[in-house]
Amino acid sequence: MQGMSLCSSEGNKLIEKIDKALETSRIMKDVECFSHLDRYTGSEDGEKAAERIAKRMEELGIPVEREIYLVYRSLPGEASIRIQGDSSEAIVPLTPYVYSGTAENLEAELVFDRISATGGCSQKEQRARMAEFAGKIVLTYENSFAFACEAKRAGVLGVITIWHADLAHHGTLGGVWGTPEPEDLACHYPRIPFVEITKSAGKELQKKLEESPLTACLNVEMCQSIVSSTMPVARIQGRSDKYVLVSGHYDSWYEGITDNGVANAAMMEIARVFQENQEHLERSVVLAWWSGHSDARYSGSTWYYDHHWEDLKENCVAHINMDICGCKGSDVVGMRTSMLEGEAFDREFLREFNDKEPEAPTPMVRFADQTFWGADIPFAMMPQFIKQDHKIFSWWHTKEDTFDKVDPEVTLRDTRVIAKLTAIFANCEKLPAEMSGFVSFMENELRSIEQKLSAEFDLSPVWRAIGSLKEAVADLENAMENQKHTDDVIMEIAGELARIMYTTSSPYHQDPAVKGTVFAGLAMAEGLTRENTEADYYLAVQTRFVRQRNRLTGQMNVVAENCRKWISGWGK
Repeated sequence: MQGMSLCSSEGNKLIEKIDKALETSRIMKDVECFSHLDRYTGSEDGEKAAERIAKRMEELGIPVEREIYLVYRSLPGEASIRIQGDSSEAIVPLTPYVYSGTAENLEAELVFDRISATGGCSQKEQRARMAEFAGKIVLTYENSFAFACEAKRAGVLGVITIWHADLAHHGTLGGVWGTPEPEDLACHYPRIPFVEITKSAGKELQKKLEESPLTACLNVEMCQSIVSSTMPVARIQGRSDKYVLVSGHYDSWYEGITDNGVANAAMMEIARVFQENQEHLERSVVLAWWSGHSDARYSGSTWYYDHHWEDLKENCVAHINMDICGCKGSDVVGMRTSMLEGEAFDREFLREFNDKEPEAPTPMVRFADQTFWGADIPFAMMPQFIKQDHKIFSWWHTKEDTFDKVDPEVTLRDTRVIAKLTAIFANCEKLPAEMSGFVSFMENELRSIEQKLSAEFDLSPVWRAIGSLKEAVADLENAMENQKHTDDVIMEIAGELARIMYTTSSPYHQDPAVKGTVFAGLAMAEGLTRENTEADYYLAVQTRFVRQRNRLTGQMNVVAENCRKWISGWGK
């Protein structure tokens, strides 16, 4: 295994030693065991999986905590639609989304959402579009939380979304990240029947609707309840209390082997080899197996964040997440990342695991237990084990995600990737923060947003703040060259830069669980004009934009001032 220039010769030797110690047979044995467990959060099989992981840690001599918490879980039951007046009146099975509303013999006209098949529309056109569906059940290609909320607000009775494959796939509707607060219960769950139909069945239904109007009878069962769940969290102590957090969810749809049983087994093997080399670790390594990922919208990692916030903020230098690993057909390793480590780091790291020149890293998005921005953790990294065509594996979130979809060689590769990344962050002499490069990246993203804004959305205050920030960060990086211990300053400065770019809320709350982008509070104004947007919504977005702009400029100024304080402190 190739070393990295960030680590000392001793650190690179540790990387090689850990790599050679990983055993495919051990990983595959645990994967096979997970293949017999349908690991829903709080279920008997889920608890068996958690206990298996915890006991393994104890057998290895690794301290492990069994974190027990209450989960607001949503599990789908049976769902179907029957077309009335159809010659066969066949019952078509459907798959409810997590946090879908229920329906019992709901009869209504069924209509097809033509716009969903052809392209998007303006906000004003969207209101008119949804108004046409009031009092009806709509067949659509849309599957977002925003669409569900708009449908509910418009009086739509139910939504049937067409999946892109002929598999019963599970999706998620909840817009709340983690366990809800009181206002979430009242306002942030649309409670509309929202179900999925397979591609061929959906196409057939679409064709019938194009020929003549139809009346349908919809049934949707759901089981939403509060359950107790266990999460194993293991700690391998290094010389420092600072640590790298390695995480992956263990809850699954059915046996969910590539999502996420392989990752669970890989993390157990990573724990073993790091424990065997504990005396060589500079920073500590914490491994966490989350529940509540798929059936409770990241509730496990969010509970952990809420209850370990001070420790995370003070000591966690990086979060490395494993999700969807070991897949047959995976021939590319890419990287989702906060971008703080810089593109050069990612390309150097990824060359070992790719036959071709690695693809550029991609900024992190709002998914996959990326819960920890508020604790100022600068490095959020999620290696992507994908195919060259970037198409998702067809069995994702279906019954077909079984043991036969696993490639042992790919599994070892994916484990090596996470082990090496963990070893680098645990043992590098200085954390690989490219802060000046990140500020330039922030500026480029803001320029891109600005190009899509109408004149009434003004970013000029941001440019003044970012100019001062650039200068302060450059001065700080120059001063850091003469400092030996830099973890704290990197966590404070780089961590806050990441937070203000990837979030819109305070450090103590979570942003909504919706598809996000960088500077989401500003980007929501992209493409809006008074002509294509209703007046009330336009005013609301203007208000949000100004507040988010104030937040951004204010925090940039705080970061710049903190840079100057660090420099001043070192000069004394």
